[in-house]
Amino acid sequence: MKQKIKCMTGKFLHALMVLMAGIMIVSCSEETTDSGKFQLYYSDVTDIGPSMSMTLYAPTYIGAKPYDFEITRVSLDGENVQNESFGIDKETGAIIIANTNQLAIGSYALSVACTSDGKHYIFDDIVHINMMRTVPEGIVATPKKLDVKYEDVLSKSEADLPTSAITTDGNHIHITKYVVANVRHEGELVDNDELFTVSDAGVVSFGKKHQNLKPGKYVIDMKLTTAVVDAESSEGLFANAVEVNVVSKPLSLVYEPDFSKVELGTDEPTKTVVPKMVGSRDGLKYSVKSIVPANAPVTIDAMTGELTLAKNDLALGTECKVTVTATNAYGSTDFNEVYTFTIVPLIHAITQFAYEPTVEMVEGTALVQKVKAVTGDEVKYAFKDLPSVLAGKLNINPQTGEVGAVKGNDIPQGNYNIQVVAENPKGSMTATFVLKVIKNKYLFTYVHWGNNVGLSPVRGYASQYRIKSSGPLVMKVQSSDIQSGVEAVYSIDTKNSSTSDATIDSRTGEITFKKWQAGKVFMVLVVTTTGKGTSAEVTVKTPVFVHCSAAVKGITVDYTPFVLQVNPRTGGISNAPAVSGGTPGKFLMDYRRSFNYYNIGGPASHVTGVLKGGDTSTFMYEMWKNYYGSAAVNAGARKPVSYYDNTSALNTTLCYVDATKDCAVRVNAGKWIFDQEYANGVFIGQMTYTNDGNANKVASGSQIFPLAIWFDTSFK
Repeated sequence: MKQKIKCMTGKFLHALMVLMAGIMIVSCSEETTDSGKFQLYYSDVTDIGPSMSMTLYAPTYIGAKPYDFEITRVSLDGENVQNESFGIDKETGAIIIANTNQLAIGSYALSVACTSDGKHYIFDDIVHINMMRTVPEGIVATPKKLDVKYEDVLSKSEADLPTSAITTDGNHIHITKYVVANVRHEGELVDNDELFTVSDAGVVSFGKKHQNLKPGKYVIDMKLTTAVVDAESSEGLFANAVEVNVVSKPLSLVYEPDFSKVELGTDEPTKTVVPKMVGSRDGLKYSVKSIVPANAPVTIDAMTGELTLAKNDLALGTECKVTVTATNAYGSTDFNEVYTFTIVPLIHAITQFAYEPTVEMVEGTALVQKVKAVTGDEVKYAFKDLPSVLAGKLNINPQTGEVGAVKGNDIPQGNYNIQVVAENPKGSMTATFVLKVIKNKYLFTYVHWGNNVGLSPVRGYASQYRIKSSGPLVMKVQSSDIQSGVEAVYSIDTKNSSTSDATIDSRTGEITFKKWQAGKVFMVLVVTTTGKGTSAEVTVKTPVFVHCSAAVKGITVDYTPFVLQVNPRTGGISNAPAVSGGTPGKFLMDYRRSFNYYNIGGPASHVTGVLKGGDTSTFMYEMWKNYYGSAAVNAGARKPVSYYDNTSALNTTLCYVDATKDCAVRVNAGKWIFDQEYANGVFIGQMTYTNDGNANKVASGSQIFPLAIWFDTSFK
């Protein structure tokens, strides 16, 4: 949940439940007895290669701040090894990787020990590092370095920004897969949240969220799957493949807060916060441009921008305004009156500071915790020893002390001690409150309408009903994990359904289906909402399928199940259909036309719609584009999903009706992806068949839609 608990699809809910179940917490053994409330988290698997040096993120934690970190064991592919390439910061727990030239290839697991609240913990195999081979010689990035102006990053689309192509310098190497492995900004590993992307052709470009880039140097490592001529494919790391330098002169300079009140006649110097600067850091220096009044003894730290007002004889009420110049390798900018010192008669010390002692927050909802009481002047607020699992999720207003979290945050359930320091020139005071994150009673993961085709266990299959004739079909909710006493509201997402001829009872979820077309599968997308209108609202989308089973030109084709649930990462194959009225050995079938995709839980760029010429906006067009690559896309062709058009290259198709498997439908792995996101929706396409064994007549044969393919990366 990043922004809203609004649409929790199967894939998302799976990830959420994994988090709630604590699956991220590895086995923990303790050298002293404890209740086990302390928890430690490291990031996911990190890919590295020879000659690489890197510092990984420090761990996050729940409980008292840990310290005295050490690595207790290193294993390679399950076997303990002695190794000096991995180190750890004793205070922060950050993993330090160096001297990897002689590091053996394989998967390393590091066990880490630390101390928290006086107790010693050992976390077995908590850090995972994948040491990869380097890619074969002869792979290059052209150009290796990209320079781009920051203003272009903010204003231009990714299509208008420069790119770099990963290629080979000969024909002896073939690259079959490109993945962005790591992105580092000024040497620090950062999350590549659509900052950069790579195409199937190896073109590295700016991603859809490139506006989130900051000025500075980014280095991109690539993970490539390659095959040298006459050798099997292998995966390797192309370290430091591309360097992107986002350049700009200083664009903004902000002090937060941008003022200080200074007590008349004080002997102590008054220092400001270090400012936040947007711009390149190459050659960055700060200087004071002007001071009003000119005799005010203000100096600046040229490296950090911190201002200091020394002991002075400024008159009561004087407002000392400071203009700062920031200069870097790309220019110089004056920031007019960015800070003000005001001389006041007296600054009262902080004598009282408190919050309400306990605040409850339902997981995923917004939080606002205001200061209950404070006395004193010029108070500034900051967290003290904030539990690292809350870093970036809990925020504080430095001027008011208000503590908050946005709706849709993913703070785990638990109790957290929050310490806040209130400080002014006369001293400081610390207040503490307990944040209790409690279970969302509205949380649920599924609703199921059952099936009438004998599939068991029922929840292992999609909700699906086969009908033999026209007339209303009523489908009732068979099961769900909505908590007892919680009211649910049901509706149909008609935009992402394949028919509008269905209604639903908003209170019971009972569906009445009224559509009929012989030989066709339909999908109705049901939206179920609990806690509607509350801050803890949860929504789940569930496709419900109906197959109108009847003969078309004397032949009936029934797949069971008639919904193929497939993980687009790994692919899969359906059962062969039962064919009534067909001649064994002569019944042939293939995908032909009317290719529809209905987005359920994918990104907005996975646009629902049918493939058709002239419309390049749909997800189906992007799938055809995946197949054709750099060649012109023929939106009127069946080839990307045809068996008979690809008999010698079936692994290149998106999916196909397998003539060697009695017309089972096979979905190829890794094909259904766009915008770096795998499909999370439903594909229904028309098939045609002939009963005379002549493959040349399949394309002009009888038309049916007997199978739906439901994509979700949570499927096994």
